[in-house]
Amino acid sequence: MPVNIYISIISHDQHELIEENFSNFPKQIDDFNIKLSILDNTGSKKLKEFCKKSDLFYHKNDTPKGFGENHNKMFSLLDIKDKDIFIVCNPDIKIEPSQLKILVENFAKEKIDIGAPRSYLDKKSGFLDYPDRYFPYLLNFIVSIATGKRLHYGKNDDQEYPQWVSGSFILFKPKVFRELGGFDEDYFMYCEDIDICFRAKQKGYLIKLDKKAYIEHNSRMASRKLLSQSIVWHMRSAWKFSMKSKRIFGLSLAKKANNR
Repeated sequence: MPVNIYISIISHDQHELIEENFSNFPKQIDDFNIKLSILDNTGSKKLKEFCKKSDLFYHKNDTPKGFGENHNKMFSLLDIKDKDIFIVCNPDIKIEPSQLKILVENFAKEKIDIGAPRSYLDKKSGFLDYPDRYFPYLLNFIVSIATGKRLHYGKNDDQEYPQWVSGSFILFKPKVFRELGGFDEDYFMYCEDIDICFRAKQKGYLIKLDKKAYIEHNSRMASRKLLSQSIVWHMRSAWKFSMKSKRIFGLSLAKKANNR
C-alpha cells in the first residue's frame, strides 16, 4: 500500500526560494506519494500561483504565526494517517529525490520515531551542519549568543543518535507527533526543535540521524545577528526552554558518544 510523504513548508515571503528548491519536484517516488504542502504565513500572490500551477497543497494564514504553530496547523489541515510520514522542512533546504527515497525508505522500515538526514551547509566542501547535538543549558545559550560558539554542537561524523535534530528538516511518525502534542506553540521562533526532542526523549522515543542520506541547508543564520528581532526571539526561547526543562545550572559540552 502506498505511503504518503507529507512535506510541510512554511513561507515567509520566500516564494522565490521555494520555487528554486521545489519546482518540478516528483509527486511519486516508487511506492511513496510525495505531498508538498505550503503554508503561506504572509500572503504571496506569486506563491499561490506557483502552488496552483504545480498542483500543491496551499493554505494562507489570516495573520502571521510562529514556527511551531504553523507546522502544527499544517499537520491538522492534512489528512495524515499513522502509516504516513510527516516531514517538517525549511524553504532553504535542497534535497535530491534520490536522497529523499533513501531517507523515507530507511525511516519506514526501521523503528525510528523522529529522524533526520545528514545536513551539509555545502555538500561540495563536505562541511557538515553538526550531526552531533546535545541538550543545552542556559549557559550554553548565553555563550552561543555572545560568541557564536555552540558548545553543545559536536563534530562526531559517526554520530547516529544525537539528543536532538534540527527543525530545518525533521521526519516524524504521525502517531508520535500527535502523542507529543506537536510543537510547543509558546515558542514563537527557535528552540522548538530542541523542546520537542527533549520531550520525545523523556517518553522514550528513538531519535536517529540517517548517515546514508543528505540534504543541503542554505542557512541564513539570522539568529546570530546581534540587535535583531531574531536574536530577541532566540533569547526568549532559550530562557523558556531552560526554565521548562530545568536545565539552568550547568554547561553541555559536545563529546564523542552515542547517546541512544
